[in-house]
Amino acid sequence: MWTVRTWAAASNEQAVTNARAASTECSRRRVERTEVELYLAARRRGARRGDDAHTVVTPAEHPAGTAARRTRLPG
Repeated sequence: MWTVRTWAAASNEQAVTNARAASTECSRRRVERTEVELYLAARRRGARRGDDAHTVVTPAEHPAGTAARRTRLPG
């Protein structure tokens, strides 16, 4: 049988788990969106120059990569 304390603890634990999963999904989507923007910008630059080369973005140049390292949680 649930007591108020055990219910509250279990409810909070589930909320933290849900928030962690949602945060991870949002981060993945943000990185994917940034990668698509970088890809499309490189394609536009290539189209203006008249070449069909793909530009490779290193992790150091990737804006989401540096943001992800700065916001990393301990543990």
